[in-house]
Amino acid sequence: MRNHITATLFLFSWAAIATAGGFDGITEPIEQAKIGFTIPGKIDSIWVKEGDMVRKGDTLINLVKTEDELRVRVTKIAAEDVSEIASAKAKMDTYEKDYKAIKKLFETSSSVSEEQVWEKELSYNVAKAEWEAAKAHKSKDSLEYSLAQAQLEKQYLISPFDGEIVSITKNKSESVEALSPVLEIANVRTCRLTAYIIANKAKSLKVGQQVKLQLNGNQKASVKKGKIEFISPLVDKASMLRTVKVIFDNKDKSIEPGVTGKILLQ
Repeated sequence: MRNHITATLFLFSWAAIATAGGFDGITEPIEQAKIGFTIPGKIDSIWVKEGDMVRKGDTLINLVKTEDELRVRVTKIAAEDVSEIASAKAKMDTYEKDYKAIKKLFETSSSVSEEQVWEKELSYNVAKAEWEAAKAHKSKDSLEYSLAQAQLEKQYLISPFDGEIVSITKNKSESVEALSPVLEIANVRTCRLTAYIIANKAKSLKVGQQVKLQLNGNQKASVKKGKIEFISPLVDKASMLRTVKVIFDNKDKSIEPGVTGKILLQ
């Protein structure tokens, strides 16, 4: 929908484009997202405020997580407890030695019966099965611990990229729904200009090529250099225009994403 509206705004005649001295476009942040939690819950802490700069991986908001923290602690104890495996292994080793000893006696003398050998072998096999079961149970404990950790991680809203907090729509102690946006973040230090260029003019452009941009800043128009990120392989049949996207540096924040600009071609 957004692309359709933008394209409509720039479907002007070739003559109008030529007299404008460039090809008009709209600027936007290189990265922008409205994010929320994947689970419902109640907000416990908000670690940022609108206007804050954050880094990728920073914690932005967390939900009440007491129950999930307890589940992690309980499952961690179970996952790290290897006493059951150690006990089963010691029992199996003992029965294995007994079985091998009596089997050797049976083969070299007549002091033990075949039934006694069979009983020792059975005890050893049962102990071995118990050891295997203990290892499987421990694997299950480890999986439950990993699941508990994953569930706890869902209680945290993490920054997906470096950027600036644009808006926060919820307050501490308020409830949130799953997949409902609660915060908007944007990386305005690098921006993109999307413009629409006459097809025959676009033919000379290449991805990675540097071009000159005229951008409408917060006080006056400024000229910046940008690099072509994308050239549409298709030409709009109605307007004979081709979409071109240019990335430009905006660390000085002289350009407010959303303003218009031009790609200046010689």
